[in-house]
Amino acid sequence: MATEPVRLVPCGTSMARYDDDPPEELSEALDEIDEALEEQPARALELARALLAQYPDEPEVELSLAEALWLNDDHAGARRILEALVKREPELADARHSLAFALEEVGDTTAMIAQFLEVLRLDTRADREIDVDWKAAEEVIAEAAAETLAALPSPFRERLAGVPVLLEPRPGVDLVREGFDPRSLGLFDGLSDVETQANEMTERPTRIVLYSANLVACFGAAEELAEEVEVTVLHEVGHFFGLDEDDMERLGLA
Repeated sequence: MATEPVRLVPCGTSMARYDDDPPEELSEALDEIDEALEEQPARALELARALLAQYPDEPEVELSLAEALWLNDDHAGARRILEALVKREPELADARHSLAFALEEVGDTTAMIAQFLEVLRLDTRADREIDVDWKAAEEVIAEAAAETLAALPSPFRERLAGVPVLLEPRPGVDLVREGFDPRSLGLFDGLSDVETQANEMTERPTRIVLYSANLVACFGAAEELAEEVEVTVLHEVGHFFGLDEDDMERLGLA
């Protein structure tokens, strides 16, 4: 396993407006909101509204407020903030990504896909602009994936022997046009284990895909990246063996 940390870009991009680091008080306030979102969404909403009064034009604060509104069941309010933010900051992929899910919730699949396609375009452009050692990152991902599969108990390891694990930077345009999240970390594509046994003559290959740029964009040093690769591989392996998303959540793989 590689020991040198891989230089990565954070998931959020709005902090790039600052020449150096964002103001410490802003970073700390956003961290406090993030922590409260999980256990105390009402407090997170209160904190986000107060922070927006201090930083009325900071997209990261607006994103936090939209998430807090969403978790407090004000989905319409969250959507309004995100729509206004996308209109004002059309290059902000994070806002478009959040808006896509808000649009999905109201059943507007066409608009959701339009936002997803823009996220893919913006993220792909960012991949060419940021300072990342892609070769080192992909080595970490490939090695962690191989180690995860090798550690599976028998007979699962043997049943997966013919399933390749492939690395691609991000999902393809055609897949995103079908409604696939462009920031997904992985994909199980093909027949499950049970379906494979029942359809031995199928021409559709089964494969697991890991999206290296998406993994790199959200996880920091090599050790953190490797840990998430393990979770992602096990998640997709779970799909191969017929587990659904609820099963994954119970197993801590969602």
